Amino acid sequence: MGIEAGVIAAYAAVASAVVGAGAAIMSGQQAKDTAETNAELARRQADQDKDAAVAQAEKIRKAARQQQAEATANLAASGVSIGAGTPLRISNEIYRTSEQDAYQTILSGTRAQRAGDIQAGMLDTTGQNAATAGYLNAGSSLLGGAASAYKAGWAKKTPTTSTGSVQ
Repeated sequence: MGIEAGVIAAYAAVASAVVGAGAAIMSGQQAKDTAETNAELARRQADQDKDAAVAQAEKIRKAARQQQAEATANLAASGVSIGAGTPLRISNEIYRTSEQDAYQTILSGTRAQRAGDIQAGMLDTTGQNAATAGYLNAGSSLLGGAASAYKAGWAKKTPTTSTGSVQ
């Protein structure tokens, strides 16, 4: 007495469901890992953008100090009193303008960092969603396999009467 074709089909359906479930879980986990890696890269880039902006702001301030010194030296060389009046206004204007530029640079860097952090958060969420979808697909695969196995073989093992009830 050999194994019935229906039973073989039922076992094949179960095996297929198990393999499909494993593949769904693995796929979801890979997508999650990729999203987490991309999120970490986005965070690092955001931090680098902010650091670059702070460094650029310091260069702006340094250039302003150099410009102030040159303006003061030129005015002093021409015999102008540098402690009051126009030379002081020039120095203050150089300082004010450079601070505005430095502030705008830092603000831009902070905004870039915030955008990168938001992107990283979205990538983390995408990864979590992919992992959840993998588990749901795995469950669906297992349920579908069980239903196929039931239809293919095990349901046919139970004889029924013409009214459809089990004897």
